[in-house]
Amino acid sequence: MMVAKKKFHSARLHVRQFLSKYRYSLASIVLILGVWGMASAVAWNYFEQEQELQEATSQQQLHELDQAIERLEAEKQAQEKLEEEKRKAAAEAEAKKKAEEEARRAAEASQNTQAGGTSGSCNTASSHTNPNAIDVMVNKKHCLKPLSFAPPDLVSTHGATISAKAAADFNRMYADAVAAGQAFTVSSSYRSYATQVSTYNYWVSVNGKAAADTVSARPGFSEHQTGLAVDVGVGGCTLGCFGGTSQYQWFQANAAKYGFIQRYYSGYEHITGYAGETWHYRYIGVAAAQDMQAKGIKTLEQYWGMEGGTYR
Repeated sequence: MMVAKKKFHSARLHVRQFLSKYRYSLASIVLILGVWGMASAVAWNYFEQEQELQEATSQQQLHELDQAIERLEAEKQAQEKLEEEKRKAAAEAEAKKKAEEEARRAAEASQNTQAGGTSGSCNTASSHTNPNAIDVMVNKKHCLKPLSFAPPDLVSTHGATISAKAAADFNRMYADAVAAGQAFTVSSSYRSYATQVSTYNYWVSVNGKAAADTVSARPGFSEHQTGLAVDVGVGGCTLGCFGGTSQYQWFQANAAKYGFIQRYYSGYEHITGYAGETWHYRYIGVAAAQDMQAKGIKTLEQYWGMEGGTYR
């Protein structure tokens, strides 16, 4: 018993000595372990935040990439749609061109057949037949020769496309009208044979052939095809309403000074073949226009002594 007790006291002494000797080292170890733990926690937290940031960045990059792909796809589709619309427009334009050409040929063939089989048989006059001259007669008894005639000297000025032979006087008339406070607009001027085919067919579809013949010329029988005729108006007022404007009164008093005449007057339908058109003016040259005005002659048929009225 005594031996055991001595051994216990001896062991306790050794423990005290050990703790006394190493107490600061253990504290250091505990401190180091504490600091390491804290550092590890901070590092782990930083690592997790970095991972989250990288994941968020990756997701943002993926989102931006998806958006870029969508934009490229949308641009591609828009480009394809634009190209398709261009192809469609080109095809429609080509089809329209072919249709107008076929209509022109068909109409010319029809006119030739009705007139006896030759392009000149719808106009057997011995004078005023040159389509390049300002004194050419064009009415329902006198077609252009050839029917598909196109002026070689067309120019564009002040909204009109007309023969160069009429351009200088037209420009003077326009400038003087503006200076007089009577500015006008041009709603129609030169029309090609093909365009006249479309115009005439439109009026036929609206009014029927008989009525269309009173307001629209058949292809090859239109003064607009010569490049010597203009339809005038005022702003949004064209055709019939022009007769009620101050510009119309100015034209009546002054147009002849520039070589233009109102071609179709009401009350002369049996001579000209057309209802009155206050807006339609034809260039015949200053001398002839002023002579007609001085003599009070209203129609070219009467002035040149040529047959008019309806078609043969």
